[in-house]
Amino acid sequence: MRYSELIQFEPIETVVQLREADSASEARRLVETFVISDRMAELLGDLVFPQLQFMKSAETKGLLVVGNYGTGKSHLMAVISAIAENGELVTALTNYEVGASAADIAGRFRVIRAEIGSTTMSLRDIVCSVLEDGLSKLGVTFEFPSTADRHENKSSLEEMMAAFQSVYADRGLILVLDELLDYLRSRVDQALSLDLSFLRELGEVCKGSRFRFLAGVQESLFDNPRFQFVADTLRRVKDRFEQVRIARDDVAFVVAERLLKKDAKQQGLIREHLKQFALLYGSMNERMEEFVRLFPVHPAYLDTFERVYVAEKREVLKTLSAAMRRIIDQEVPTNDTGLIAYDSYWAVLRDNPSFRSDPTIKEVIDRSGVLDARVQQAFTRPQYRPAAIRIVHALSVHRLTTADIYAPIGATAEELRDDLCLMLPVPEKDAGFLRTLVETVLRELLRTVSGQFLSFNKENGQYYLDLKKDIDFDSLIEKRGEVLGDAQLDRYYFDALRRVVLEDPEAPAYVTGYRIWEYEIEWREHRAMRGGYLFFGAPTERSTAQPPRDFYLYFLQPFDPPYFKDEKKADEVFFSRLRAECLQVVSRVYWREPE
Repeated sequence: MRYSELIQFEPIETVVQLREADSASEARRLVETFVISDRMAELLGDLVFPQLQFMKSAETKGLLVVGNYGTGKSHLMAVISAIAENGELVTALTNYEVGASAADIAGRFRVIRAEIGSTTMSLRDIVCSVLEDGLSKLGVTFEFPSTADRHENKSSLEEMMAAFQSVYADRGLILVLDELLDYLRSRVDQALSLDLSFLRELGEVCKGSRFRFLAGVQESLFDNPRFQFVADTLRRVKDRFEQVRIARDDVAFVVAERLLKKDAKQQGLIREHLKQFALLYGSMNERMEEFVRLFPVHPAYLDTFERVYVAEKREVLKTLSAAMRRIIDQEVPTNDTGLIAYDSYWAVLRDNPSFRSDPTIKEVIDRSGVLDARVQQAFTRPQYRPAAIRIVHALSVHRLTTADIYAPIGATAEELRDDLCLMLPVPEKDAGFLRTLVETVLRELLRTVSGQFLSFNKENGQYYLDLKKDIDFDSLIEKRGEVLGDAQLDRYYFDALRRVVLEDPEAPAYVTGYRIWEYEIEWREHRAMRGGYLFFGAPTERSTAQPPRDFYLYFLQPFDPPYFKDEKKADEVFFSRLRAECLQVVSRVYWREPE
C-alpha cells in the first residue's frame, strides 16, 4: 500500500505575505484556507476580538502575534484584518464559533497593512510614513509633526484618529505590521530604546480610541535574551500589549487537517498498520489517535522542530511538505512504522549553506560531520549502522534545541527509541528488549568515535553532542570576533567592563536608557570620598546626568566610537583600549570563558 492511498496530501509550499490581503479575492482565499484549531478558536474569541472591538468599553491594548516562520503568523494576521475590513468574509471561516465571536469587529475597520524590510529608519518614522500613505489611499489627509515639534507621540496619533473619523465616523483603524522582531534586532542600543518607547505609545493609544495596532514577531519580544539590556523599557511595553502565540498544537492541527488529511477509512488502515509496532514503543498505544492523525509524521517531530532555535529557517509546513513529496508515491514498509522522525530534519539543516554563516550552527554541523564519517567508516556492527547514523543526526538536531550548545543535555536511550521509532532486530516485540538494543548501539557508537564530540551524562542518563571535546578555543574566539558587528563588540566590551569596574555589576543605571552610574573615588590625602559619574560612552551624554558632580569618567566605544569634541574639561577623564585587546575581552565574554 502506498502513502498516497492513506493520505489526502495537500502540500503547503508557499509563504503567505501579509499584503496579499489587500486584494479582496486573495483575502477571501486566505480566510477560506485558514485552518482553525480549538485552541486558536478560543484565543480569537476570548482575546483577539475583544481587544480589537470598540463597541463596548474595555481596556484595549496592542496585539503581538508570536509565531516562527512558516507557522501561519502572517496568514493569521491577514485573516483577522480581512474580517475586520470586510464583514462578509465571516461566512468563509472554517469554524462557525469563530465567525459568531467575530461579529463585534466584522466590517467595522479600515485596515493599513505593511511589512518592515531592510531599513535604518526609526520605528516612529516607519509607522508615520505607513500611516500617512495608507490614509491618503483612504481619502484622509494627515501629516505627522516632526520629532522636533513634539516631546511625545500620543497626541499626534490621537489627532490622526480625529482626522480619520471625520471621514469614517463609524469605523475604526487597524495598523497591521509584520516582521517587527527582525527590524528590532537590527537596531543599535539607544535607537532600540527609542523604538520600544514608541511601541509603548502605540499600545497606549489603543486604549480610549478606535485605533488598533497588530504586529507579528517570530518569537516573544518580552523574554528574548537579545533585549535584556533594555529590560526596564520592555516591561513598560509589555503592560500595553497582549500576546497571541501560535503553539505547537495549532501547527499540528494544520498538519493533520490540511497537509495530511485522512478520511475514516484511511485512518482505520493506518491504525491497523501502527498497532503492529505499538508494543515496541513506550506511549504509542496511549497516543495512537495522535499518531494516526499525523501519520506519517511522528508527533515528536513537531515537538522538536518547535524547540530548534534557528528561528529564521523553521518553516515547518514547507519542510514537511517537501518530505512528504519525496515519499508520497512510495510503498509503506511492512516491517517498519514508516514514520518521518525529527532526525530527518538534520539533512535540511546540514545542506543549507546559509546556516554556516552562524558560527554556532556551523560548529554543530562540523562536529556532526566528523561523527557521521567515523560511523560510516569504522562502526563494527554493520547491522546497526543505519540506527547509529540516525542517532547521530537526532542528537545533532537536539543540540540546536538548547539555549547553550555546550550544556550536557541530550536524549536518553528510551527517548531515542520512542521519538525516532528505531527498528532493530529483537527476539520479541517488547519495548524493554528494544531499549537494551538501543543502549548497545549507543555504547558501540561511543567506542567507535572514541568519545570524541559525543558524551554520556550519568546524572540524567542522556547522550549528547559534546562540542567542547578537541576544541581550539583561540581559533574559535578569532572566528567569533570576525563575525560580530562593531555595535555588538562595543556592547560585549561594556558588559565585561561592568563586571570589572562596578562594585555591583547588576546595579541599575543612574539614567534609564543610558550606561551611566554614580561613582565614588577615595581622596586619600583628605580621607574623604569624592562623587562623580561613570559613563560607558562619549561626553555627548553628559547633560543627561544631573546634578553636576566632581568628576566624569568616560570609557569610550573602541569599535564604533561616536563623533564628539574633546573640550579639555578639567573634570573629565577618558579611557580607551586598542581594538585588538578589546576583541579578546568581548570574545571571551561572549564565549563565557574565564579570562
